[in-house]
Amino acid sequence: MVEETKQEKLEEIEEDTSEKTEEEGETSEKREEKAAEKEPDWKAKADAMYAKYKDAKETIEELEVKLTDLEEKAKPKKEVSEDEWKKKVNFLLENKEKGYTEEEFNHIATVSKEFNVSLDEAALLEEDYIQYRREKVAKEKKVPEPGSPSLEKETLSSEEIGKLSKEEHKKLWERELEKSEGVEGKGI
Repeated sequence: MVEETKQEKLEEIEEDTSEKTEEEGETSEKREEKAAEKEPDWKAKADAMYAKYKDAKETIEELEVKLTDLEEKAKPKKEVSEDEWKKKVNFLLENKEKGYTEEEFNHIATVSKEFNVSLDEAALLEEDYIQYRREKVAKEKKVPEPGSPSLEKETLSSEEIGKLSKEEHKKLWERELEKSEGVEGKGI
C-alpha cells in the first residue's frame, strides 16, 4: 500500500511537471518571440556602426587636409639666406649715421625687393619719403592735442598725469624712454 501511494504520488508529480513544462515551453517561446521583436537585427547594428565609422574617417581626413593647409600658411614665407642677412647688416652699418628706424629699414627692404634693386639704391629712391615721414613724426610730437596738458614740460605733477588720456600717457612714456636712452626713435 505504501508503495502504491508512493507510486501514485510520483505519477501525479510527473503529470504536474509535464503540464508545467508545456506551459513554461509556451511562455519561453513567447518570450523568445518578444525578444526577437524588440532586439534589432545585429546586421543592421553593424551596418549603422560601419556607416558612422566611415563618416568619422572622412571627417578626420578632411580635418587633416585643412590642418596641413594651415601649417603651410603658418610657415615662414622664406628663410633669410646668410648672404641676404650680411647685406642687410652691412647696409645698416654703412648707413648708421642716417639712423634708420626699424620701420624705415623695412620700407627700404620692401622697395628693394619690389624694384629688384640694392638696398643702397632703394634708400636713395626713398630718401624723400623717409625725410617726409621723419618731419611728420616730429611735427606730431611738437603739437599737443587740443585741450590736453602740454607734454613738452620737463615735469608733470601727479594730478596732471592723472588727467592724461591713455594716448597721452603712452606718448609721455615713449618720450621718457627716448630721453633715458639718449636716442630719438627706434634705431637698429
